[in-house]
Amino acid sequence: MSEPAAAAMSSPRAEPASEQRDDRAANALLLAAVLAFTAVRLAVASHTGLVDDEAYYRIWSLGASLSYLDHPPMVAWIIGAGRAIAGDTTLGVRLLAPILMLAGTGILWRTAHLLYGPDVARRAVWIMLAMPLLAIGGIIVTPDLPSVLSAGLVIWALAELDRSRNPKWWIAIGLFSGLGLLSKYTNLFLGASILLWLLATPENRRWLRSPMLWLGGVIAVLVASPVAIWNAEHGWASFIKQFGRVGHGGKAGLNYLVEFIGGFGLLESPLIALLALVGFIGAVRGAVSERRPNDVLLTAAIAPMLLYFTVHALHDRVQGNWPAPLYPAFAICAALGLQKIPHTWRRATFVSALALGFASTAIIYAHAFHPLLQSAKDPTEQMRGWPALADEIERKRQETAAAWLATSSYATTGQLMFAIKGRSEVVQLDERLRYIFLPPPRDDLLNKPALYVELERRVDLPLLSKKFAKIEKVGTLKRVNGSPDGATYVLYLVSQPIAPLLTIDGKL
Repeated sequence: MSEPAAAAMSSPRAEPASEQRDDRAANALLLAAVLAFTAVRLAVASHTGLVDDEAYYRIWSLGASLSYLDHPPMVAWIIGAGRAIAGDTTLGVRLLAPILMLAGTGILWRTAHLLYGPDVARRAVWIMLAMPLLAIGGIIVTPDLPSVLSAGLVIWALAELDRSRNPKWWIAIGLFSGLGLLSKYTNLFLGASILLWLLATPENRRWLRSPMLWLGGVIAVLVASPVAIWNAEHGWASFIKQFGRVGHGGKAGLNYLVEFIGGFGLLESPLIALLALVGFIGAVRGAVSERRPNDVLLTAAIAPMLLYFTVHALHDRVQGNWPAPLYPAFAICAALGLQKIPHTWRRATFVSALALGFASTAIIYAHAFHPLLQSAKDPTEQMRGWPALADEIERKRQETAAAWLATSSYATTGQLMFAIKGRSEVVQLDERLRYIFLPPPRDDLLNKPALYVELERRVDLPLLSKKFAKIEKVGTLKRVNGSPDGATYVLYLVSQPIAPLLTIDGKL
């Protein structure tokens, strides 16, 4: 490391007492804001319904497994821990989301402080708080939650390594990388980030000769091994399902790329996204032209994943949550982008960026409680109307003398299992590989009539015809979800099963 670079990464100079008081006051205000937002997120988490994916992941927490069809097991462990503390409630399912996001702000602060100093660290945390995607992620429990946290831990550990040159940090890097692979397959890109950082400068390449680096790699593999073991035991089903998306896509074009960029800007908040772009370009320039250690690490944290998703968007859609692990690093970039703003406009720009982000978050939270606009495509509609619908379904089941409930989608299965609260057995007729960690339904139960319940557009009559000899439509029910017409569910009484009723046929 060159002497100027080493000086930039060294301990900050002694500050006058007035500046230290200002720093303490700024830090206290930031801490109060972080704690206040955590409290708000806990309140929103406990008073809004689960989305479909959350209800499905809750099922994972009902049975132990090394991994699962759709994702690695970390989200199941998080939900299981929350349910153990707060019960099988909405708050129990989501309890750790605001808490882990709270931990993430501390990790981001330390990382940014190591790389660019206290001012950038404070601004980065404020900006992270104002990002709508992370505000949603601080409430809803999905694999993105531990994925973002694990990515942040890896970059923090690399920053500590870069500052201290202590090879023992490779053990932490290996551990956090393994935890990331237990969270979501997207975290494989952190391996590319580590490799890019290693190869970027002669000082970093020296680590390739360190036994601690290779020990860290072994630790990462061992920590992530449950996912590989599960896949090996189940025909690599999860790998095929997820990595099959890499080569899948439609005709090349710019539509998905424009959608990706637009979604990224909205989910970061537009002004924050512009500042992040400015800061990222500056970091890339500093990494390429001057090999500044802090810029090298920040660029390496972002470039591999961002490059992949940009290429992917040239032929297929990139879901808005996929790049979530990049958002904390982009918060640092946005804080750096503020430094490019003329001093007279800097404070106003910062306040405006935060105000726009917080306003967007407030609208999202308010809309989750009560729809501000009614739309059939409203993603928050999944959160509404399930307890009342479950009660109506139970009454219909008893009226038709059905012994159990059948479905044909993971969304309906998850929501009904949570809302029914054990009053009836809920069984998805297809995609049985999703549920092999649960005890199989009893044969004597499956031989009795069932009430098939499914969202109107998801009704699978060919599936029912393969499974049952007798099928009778017995009505429809509405779930009041805030949309103009609600969600319509069709009910069929099915009986005389055609053996075998439930099979793991490899259909994903």
